[in-house]
Amino acid sequence: MPVKMPVELRFSMGASTPIDSAAVNDLMSAARKVRSDKIDRQDILECFKEYFAAASGDQYARSSSLSWAETDVDYHAQRCLSDAPGFIAAFCDACEELGAEGVGVPGHQYVNNVLDKYDVPFRIIENEIVTSSEYLVQPDTGCESAESIVSRALSDAKALVGHSNAASAIDRAHTGLHAYLIELCGQAEIRVEDDVSLSRAFKLLRTNHAALTLDVHRAKDIAQIVQSFASAIDAFSTIRNKASLAHANVLLEGPEATAALNSIYTVFRYLQDCIKRHEAEPPSNPF
Repeated sequence: MPVKMPVELRFSMGASTPIDSAAVNDLMSAARKVRSDKIDRQDILECFKEYFAAASGDQYARSSSLSWAETDVDYHAQRCLSDAPGFIAAFCDACEELGAEGVGVPGHQYVNNVLDKYDVPFRIIENEIVTSSEYLVQPDTGCESAESIVSRALSDAKALVGHSNAASAIDRAHTGLHAYLIELCGQAEIRVEDDVSLSRAFKLLRTNHAALTLDVHRAKDIAQIVQSFASAIDAFSTIRNKASLAHANVLLEGPEATAALNSIYTVFRYLQDCIKRHEAEPPSNPF
């Protein structure tokens, strides 16, 4: 089934979104590796070339040799650089056609991994190209506070809940929370190592930040809950390394990815609330 593309992406009003040339290079490298005992190599390249030509509005003509096909497919792919959704759809549709002939081709998850690697603002979710609010935007730490980064990352992740690749939100949520904890340590003048882990940063905050001292009603019970947060963070870091798009992993399924993200949202919200309560408290009288 061809990849679906919303009308607003197919007929963009104004400037179209270009695709990173490095992402194109990775995908074209994968296309050149496609081999089959059933289909001639030139025919494989011609399939990709025909879809790229259609995406760029060019007329397709079969190349006179394998050598020319290798050159021509790159030419037509480059012609699609200014239209990221068009390139993605052309690549996937060519793979779909070849796959129907029994040829081993890259799947949608492979394409999503490449798009994520180069921060291309599109993903394929349930055979449809989606954009902006439906994927996690790469945090721009130079322009936003760490708090706003993790807040946006977790908010954007909601768009993936219920989709088969909800686990793609894990890495960005982990990155955002990690930056937020390090920022809190810095604000409180808590010394952290250059390579401090997420779990270690949380432990330093719990034991050293004035906002997290458990001088509260039912402190013992709350301490047990906060300790469970530490366990959740440990597990979340393992999931990030072993079951997210941070690396080439087998991803979590939707319910488990959603549970992991919700646990991290709970930690984030607890920290926010503690900091706000601490900031609202009147300063202690030194005399």
